[in-house]
Amino acid sequence: MSNDTRIHNEALGQQWAVLVGDPRAVMDQIVGTVLHEGRTRAAWQFTNGRGQEHVLMAWPPDQPVRAGVLMAGEAGKNLRPRSAMPILEGLPNDLTVEATHAWHTGVEGDVAVTMLEGKNPMWFYTPTFYRDAQELTPGVTHTFVLAGLAYGLRKALVDDMTITQGPRYEAHCVAWLAANPGKSRTDVPPLKVRLAGRKMIMPGQAYGEYQIRTTVQGVESCRLDKADITMLRVSFEFEDRPPLQLMIYVPSSLLGDYQPAEGDEIEAYVWLQGRIIDFDPTEDMPQ
Repeated sequence: MSNDTRIHNEALGQQWAVLVGDPRAVMDQIVGTVLHEGRTRAAWQFTNGRGQEHVLMAWPPDQPVRAGVLMAGEAGKNLRPRSAMPILEGLPNDLTVEATHAWHTGVEGDVAVTMLEGKNPMWFYTPTFYRDAQELTPGVTHTFVLAGLAYGLRKALVDDMTITQGPRYEAHCVAWLAANPGKSRTDVPPLKVRLAGRKMIMPGQAYGEYQIRTTVQGVESCRLDKADITMLRVSFEFEDRPPLQLMIYVPSSLLGDYQPAEGDEIEAYVWLQGRIIDFDPTEDMPQ
């Protein structure tokens, strides 16, 4: 029986809040701007077998983080907004689908992908679930572009961690007692783990949210309207598969006086987003 207490949080209020402030005060303006000034791609337009048309609009066209609005309705007739989401351009990763979860909106959802056989999958939100649902078959590998939006980020504060419970500590207890005959459980010392230089990604409170510790490999910047955003390129290595590559978007309002630099070790809480890569190489930006 699984002890996973995470939930599928089918709302984007927190994501909008870290990007633009109180979403209730600005969402009408955001949707209006996207519909008036936004653009789309051929790869973001889809008509299903029931005559329902979907068109994803995005603005601004020249930035890697955008406001998106998904329009849907009967093909050839007026389309209406169904959802509004931040769209994050990510880095390509070949990942194998394990499971999916469709949101109540019917046009977006969460995807689980296998990172290591026998281990818990990694979940992320996808704004193109409407388009990719038939392709998101368990066991099938796709190239996904993957990114993260930081809810909080700081320079790593500690180089060591003490563990006194959990599976890893239990394994430590067994090994220590075997090496120290005559000792009891109360004699087992805490497990000390060296963190400096290590990269970790651990599940957060909801599916698609993760606590991470990693090293910054590159720093860039972009903007969403008036908001300055720092972009951090990071990766996570595995023994039996290529590294996981992520672009993490960090609104400057979260950083305070800290300016991340290449080589910094950071700790962050992030929400992951991904989609099957758009295979038209002529459409690097929405048209």
